[in-house]
Amino acid sequence: MDNPINWSLGVGSLFGIRIKLHLFFIVGAAYLVFTSVSGAAEGARLSAAGYGLGTAAILFLVVLLHEFGHCWGARRVGGEASEILLWPLGGLASVSTPHSPRANLIMVVAGPMVNVIICAVISVTLVLMSGSIWAVPWNPFGSGPTVASEVQLWLVILFRISYVLLLFNLAPVFPLDGGRVLQCMLWPSRGYVEATKIATGVGMVGAIAFALLGLATGQTLLLFIAMFGYLTCYQQRQQIKAGIFSDENEFGYDFSQGYTSLERGETKEHKPGFFERRRIERARLKEAEELLELEEHHVHVDAILRKISASGTESLTTEEQRILDRESQRQKTGSEPQP
Repeated sequence: MDNPINWSLGVGSLFGIRIKLHLFFIVGAAYLVFTSVSGAAEGARLSAAGYGLGTAAILFLVVLLHEFGHCWGARRVGGEASEILLWPLGGLASVSTPHSPRANLIMVVAGPMVNVIICAVISVTLVLMSGSIWAVPWNPFGSGPTVASEVQLWLVILFRISYVLLLFNLAPVFPLDGGRVLQCMLWPSRGYVEATKIATGVGMVGAIAFALLGLATGQTLLLFIAMFGYLTCYQQRQQIKAGIFSDENEFGYDFSQGYTSLERGETKEHKPGFFERRRIERARLKEAEELLELEEHHVHVDAILRKISASGTESLTTEEQRILDRESQRQKTGSEPQP
């Protein structure tokens, strides 16, 4: 609660999975209603507010079903799913899966498949209602077909939202589903670490493309998505560089039986959420960097001592003398050298 960026509101649970609304999702929904009302005529503001609320509700439903797809996929392969967080850039499912390409691929693909099913059912319904295949808004960015009833209007909105989310998530930009699918496809031949390097490299290029598209079209949401994607890819690459990931096990643990494999016989604890996991990962990265700097310091000290033994202290450079002084101070105080 000390950081508003992490604030979320619990709205219940289903199938043993907690559902939370991020503060920014609530703000985004309120903004959607506000823009709908502010752009409407004086006598149409009530219906415009209903339109905004309905659109926000459909977005909530589609994203929630998409994340439940990931949760179902994780449990299908023997993993676990504990929480879904809905926020402005989509949804985040807290899942654990066996550390294998097949298990991760099934979990990732299960999300977009929910959107495929939604689009298939709605498209068939629209065709049967209108008698024309062009009643389906195949072009997600077009003006859309002419609707003959209120029911048809909301079906078109439902199809369009699910369709856009499907296409967007299939973009090969890590950590979107398309980027994770690319990672899983490369995993068997390249190994987990190399596959992640390639997927995040492609993701950084894709994030830059999203940012350019957002600037060209004036879509602020695309800019936020690009920033989130780029930072996530960069963080993953830094963690690989620090040795946090390995081809055998992610984070060095065996997730083949979920997070509970870490605590056999102990009371099941609350699993950290997305933002808390990011803080933990950053702390691990910082610790790895500090250990690397300390190791380099010790190597320098050993080299300096050998130089003194061979040529005397007068042979030391200014930098070498400074390193030696730091080591002497550390030996006296018992503290680690500061970079």
